Amino acid sequence: MGLGHGVDALARWFAGGTEPGLLATVLAAMILWIGPLLLFVFPVAALGQILERKIAATIQRRHGPNSAGVEGPLRLLFRIVLCFLPRARQDRAFARFCALPGIRTGLRLAQRFGLGQLVADGIKMLGKEDLVPSGADGVVFRTAPYLALCGAFLPFCAMPFAQNVVMLEVPVSALFAVAVSGITVMALLMAGWGSGSKWSLLGGMRAVAQFVSYEIPIGLALAGVVLWSGTLDLHTIVAHQYREGLVSCLGWNLLQSPFLAVLGIVFFLAGLAECQRTPFDMAEAESELVSGFNTEYSGLRWGMFAMAEYTEMLLIGALFATLFLGGYQSPIGEQWIVGLPVVFETLLHLAILGAKTIACFLTMMWIRWTLPRLRVDQVMRVCWLTLVPLCLFALLGLALTMLFAGGVVDGVAYGRLPAAPRIGLGVLGHLLGWLVPVGCGAMLVVAARRKYGRVHPALRRLTGGEA
Repeated sequence: MGLGHGVDALARWFAGGTEPGLLATVLAAMILWIGPLLLFVFPVAALGQILERKIAATIQRRHGPNSAGVEGPLRLLFRIVLCFLPRARQDRAFARFCALPGIRTGLRLAQRFGLGQLVADGIKMLGKEDLVPSGADGVVFRTAPYLALCGAFLPFCAMPFAQNVVMLEVPVSALFAVAVSGITVMALLMAGWGSGSKWSLLGGMRAVAQFVSYEIPIGLALAGVVLWSGTLDLHTIVAHQYREGLVSCLGWNLLQSPFLAVLGIVFFLAGLAECQRTPFDMAEAESELVSGFNTEYSGLRWGMFAMAEYTEMLLIGALFATLFLGGYQSPIGEQWIVGLPVVFETLLHLAILGAKTIACFLTMMWIRWTLPRLRVDQVMRVCWLTLVPLCLFALLGLALTMLFAGGVVDGVAYGRLPAAPRIGLGVLGHLLGWLVPVGCGAMLVVAARRKYGRVHPALRRLTGGEA
């Protein structure tokens, strides 16, 4: 049917082993295509603001949101469901429900962890008036938030969540994921232009310049992984990182070469800039541009931009895990996980990829509340004068490593995926591949310290150590 191995297999199971019909195919596509987005991406992106507030509160040694409870929304739900009963009986039913074992404790924990604040924010966002400025271009202004959401969610279509859970199995899925995320550029420009405000226009122009610039290091980092793996298929890239034995993580790209490790760091930093996160959030900084391109938005449309931002953070985390951390593979014992029944293997792989993605997600939040914001010229300088040269240097080193490796060797089959050829470095080759670049880097650090001292001159001037 051409809808992917997982959809075809599940639809055939629904049909009892025979050729599936339209209903079985639609049900299978709904479960395997839309299910992961609705069950993981959307809830985690919605909880992102509460997680960020809690992390910020922990770093700043305060409690964070813990005063809004969920009793009010829950009581309202009882009113709606039991609308045919008198109010006194509704209240008694609600009191009996709260008296059930564990319910009262759960409500207190929900209040403590800020889930009530999440409900309150959602009600406030939906209840706010949707204003369109008098000088705005109405069509462009209204369309921009939807494009932002499309640019954030479409790349997940090519993301392999597990062996049998992937929407689009195309040979160029890595290129597809990066390409369709570029829709966000149009959304930011439309939001800035359509608002009819000079602050929004400046914010949109800055956001587009930053987004387009940081696409270069992201593309170069992706090119390094493609060069090493020999494919643009994300699923095959995951299979290329598979290693037999107990310690499965020895095959992850992040551990294969210091040049791939550099590309991984560059990819993560450029992803921060793509998400407009601190320290690269000058395009929407309140201190300069009054929130930038989304200044004139309110209510649900502003919420769409916020949801797109947190979804893009999940996307960067999922791509980083797929390209450099083995995707949905376990760091230990992956060989035995692949041999499990399909249901258990799929659930485990979904949980592993989710854990890696959320770890990257939380790291981005930690960075926001730890590092100061860069100036707009520093944001562009970091891209063009630091990250791009680092990527080019790493690509050169990676190419030389592959040149001296002496060819490729056959890999091993990974689940339903065939064996993928890999670079035949061997133990000695891996040792030299790590020792030579790390040794050269150490020599450069020692030489720089002898020339400038332990503190760089620019940092010394910033801290007042030098006039």
